[in-house]
Amino acid sequence: MSNLILFGAGASYGSNNQNVPPLGEDLFIALQRFNPKGWGSLPPSLSIEFREDFENGMSLLAKTHSHDMPVLQRAMAAFFFNFQPTVNNLYHILAKRIKKSEWQGAIATLNYERLLEISLTHEGIEVIVGSETHGKGQIELCLPHGCCHLFCEGVSISNHGISFSGVGISFDGGMKVVSNQAEYNRRITTEAIPPVMSYFEPHKYTSSGISFIRGQRERWCDLVSKSGIIAAVGIRVRERDSHIWDPMKSASGKIVYCGGRSGGQEFLEWHNKYRSDKAYKILHGYFADEINFLCNELGINA
Repeated sequence: MSNLILFGAGASYGSNNQNVPPLGEDLFIALQRFNPKGWGSLPPSLSIEFREDFENGMSLLAKTHSHDMPVLQRAMAAFFFNFQPTVNNLYHILAKRIKKSEWQGAIATLNYERLLEISLTHEGIEVIVGSETHGKGQIELCLPHGCCHLFCEGVSISNHGISFSGVGISFDGGMKVVSNQAEYNRRITTEAIPPVMSYFEPHKYTSSGISFIRGQRERWCDLVSKSGIIAAVGIRVRERDSHIWDPMKSASGKIVYCGGRSGGQEFLEWHNKYRSDKAYKILHGYFADEINFLCNELGINA
């Protein structure tokens, strides 16, 4: 059996002390600064909700200002697109070890930014999305929530004079990865349809590229079922994210959890409730503290 890594927002936040995206509690303030005409102009009632709980803020936005959701989603995608890993980023260090050890596992990330993908590519690792790898130098990357630089090619709509709800309307088609800064800026500013990226709300609703997202979530289930060790790094247990946590309930593999002491306690309670007869390991440090142990557990020995 191969092994699997799942990265959450805490992993990206803890991957370096500079040029990393903020966690949920600080994300709204950062978006207001980045996009004052959009995120920065929301009414006080919504701003308070976003500061207290970003996902609940998105739920209230869907109820009260649904037509603002696609516009704000495009601005959020542009915000995440700007983050670039430094040579000291832990993703970069991990990519070096994966390359040197010729590791044959898979990686999934719930994050919208590109820190992990850029780090892997920089080390000469071919990133495969949507299918198994077939040779050395390749890594499968699973994106159950999409990413800020994926665009749906099925339909193109100019943003001039166009408004549509962020819920109840969906678009589908082939995927295009846009990594060039100039092309990205053009598309994110002129097209009405946001990138293929789930809304940061409790149900992780996705309006763009729904077949791709559905396929990635199915692939996540398949990877979990076939993995001997599953490392969950920088992700809190939120059972409402059933598309992520339900497959892990029935997984036969060992789960290694890395998310700090409070996150570890939440994981232990979840484990005892659903997986009490299955193997697990809780690491009480964060990504930076436990990277060596994680690599040893996963067989990334370089």
